[in-house]
Amino acid sequence: MATLKDVAERAGVTVTTVSRMLNNKVCVSEKTRSRIQAAMNELGYHPNDFARSLSKKSSNFIGLIVPMADHAFFNSVIASVERHASERGLKLLLCVSNHAFEKEKEFIHMLLSNKVQGIILASHTEGIDEFESIDAPLITLDRIVNTRIPAVCADNYHGGKLAGRHLIERGCQKLVYISDTPIPYMEASKRYLGFCDACAQAGVDRPPEVIAADNQFCQMDYHKTIEKVFAEHPDVDGIFTSNDIIAAQVIQYCHKHQIAIPDQLKLVGYDNSQLASMCSPPLTAIHQPIDDICNYAVASIVQASKGYLNPSQAVFPVTLVERETT
Repeated sequence: MATLKDVAERAGVTVTTVSRMLNNKVCVSEKTRSRIQAAMNELGYHPNDFARSLSKKSSNFIGLIVPMADHAFFNSVIASVERHASERGLKLLLCVSNHAFEKEKEFIHMLLSNKVQGIILASHTEGIDEFESIDAPLITLDRIVNTRIPAVCADNYHGGKLAGRHLIERGCQKLVYISDTPIPYMEASKRYLGFCDACAQAGVDRPPEVIAADNQFCQMDYHKTIEKVFAEHPDVDGIFTSNDIIAAQVIQYCHKHQIAIPDQLKLVGYDNSQLASMCSPPLTAIHQPIDDICNYAVASIVQASKGYLNPSQAVFPVTLVERETT
């Protein structure tokens, strides 16, 4: 494996000159830069970004911690964060915690030891208060912990309210909310609060909340919960779900049991992912601006690493996208 010394010898310069070019510490002439780059290409030399970061106060890496990578929502988050990081010349270090707080702590220490510019934490675990004193910019995604830890999320409460108003305007009176978020401190729990308030303001009975088990969230299989909803609420005429995956599986259930959508049942999902437009019938959904949220999170890390402070909380507006399930 080629070394820095090999590159210097091939280019006819000193090791210090090669190092200066790689770290952009001083101006290196274009002629010398071209010779060094040619030598690196000939020798197949690739700079060790991790090793270089150890000699600096920070690196060109940004850390992202998610509870799972194969869930549709977090898959979108990963893709969006990587794209916006790359546009700013940063590289993404992805950590998947599998909902384990101890793993999250290990990842935090690993990322800090590699002097990342900052960390985006999309966590579903408790104990995050421990992270507020870490020596790097940190921002939480879709979760507001306290005023000391910056956070960015969508307006979940208003999303729930939009869904409730829309279903009621379409004539629904027997509403149900199906949730995959049993954790009260998560921002997503506010969707149900908004949904309930919309019902109260319209004089409609408070909708029951049916919560899926943790393993259903991880496996993205909500069929047992959906069967429970129709068994316990046979007169339901409107359903709001906390994500598009649940809504898509409600559509599957209705196809199987000859329940006509939207004539007998109206349905609103949440996220407005690609799945929403691929359903049959296409799904009415609350649009969550995931890309804008991720862009804000990356920008906040970059600004904070330069000493600029953003507001402690940023909430992005949501909209309702009407399709054929209502």
